[in-house]
Amino acid sequence: MPNRSYVLVLNWNGWADTLTCLESLLRSTGFDARIVVWDNGSTDGSSEHVAAWARGEVDAIPALPAELRGRVHPPVPKPVNLAIRGPDEADGGEPVVLIRGDRNLGYAGGNNAAMRWALARPDCGWLWILNNDIVVDADTGARLWQAVRDDPHDRPAGTHIYHLDEPRRLQACGGQRLGRGPLVAPRYVDRIEAADYLTGASLFLSRRRAEQLGFFNEDYFLNAEDLEYTYPYGRAFARAHPGMPPFLVAGKVWHRESSSQSRNRYLHTYYFTRNLLYASRRISPVHGLATFANAVARIGLALLRREPQAARGILRGIRDFRAGVVGAWRETP
Repeated sequence: MPNRSYVLVLNWNGWADTLTCLESLLRSTGFDARIVVWDNGSTDGSSEHVAAWARGEVDAIPALPAELRGRVHPPVPKPVNLAIRGPDEADGGEPVVLIRGDRNLGYAGGNNAAMRWALARPDCGWLWILNNDIVVDADTGARLWQAVRDDPHDRPAGTHIYHLDEPRRLQACGGQRLGRGPLVAPRYVDRIEAADYLTGASLFLSRRRAEQLGFFNEDYFLNAEDLEYTYPYGRAFARAHPGMPPFLVAGKVWHRESSSQSRNRYLHTYYFTRNLLYASRRISPVHGLATFANAVARIGLALLRREPQAARGILRGIRDFRAGVVGAWRETP
């Protein structure tokens, strides 16, 4: 199998975060990597800003805690050998490439498009799916690659994820739990043995495993895709190998949680509610009923907290779930 890793960074109207992520990635050592930024039809001039950064005309100067500034500062030498292309344009093999998509495909569709593009390259042996609002430690890529490369079970891997604004506080040990009992309410875990699935913020897997798992479910558009992507695999692995964690965890990253979703409270609660209802029903009828009841209860809780936008988003999520609506949110006709 080829040893080259393709790092897939999804951007949608978030060029400042993406530049910070790229600065940290370009400091990576110990593994052969190619960085692919898939731009999900941005309207904020992301392509132009990334191109200007690569030429050395724009610096990534993030508001980071002092102990993280060394991961991105001083800037890496410029120019960076970067190409900007359309999805179907010929590939020149540059170490950094930005692919300009023509529309917002959501988290699932954008990452699927990037995965298909990477897997079409014969030198791609490994995939690292990475949120653009992440800063990586310099040796994390090498640690992930070595862990998966040496694993006889070819397990997918996550990373130790810390809060970007509180760099010493653990956000997740690679993955999440479904919730408590039959309720599907994802929560981060602090032990690898406890994870039911890997979070999509940082997911590393071999080409072979990616081809076996397939692609993210684009019905979701945003939220819960990672649950459905790795949860069935994790459950099957646990049955076949009792007592052995189905996932690996290596390296360290810092994540600004939900930076792309916090801009709109209504849409965040809408996708979270609707997609968890779909995911829970696919797990089992009991999980589906418990999660539906919880969603109804959360409407009242949001109103008590004087969060009308959240209450509206939950209500719309329930309604669209019952109507079988999938994909991107649409205005009510």
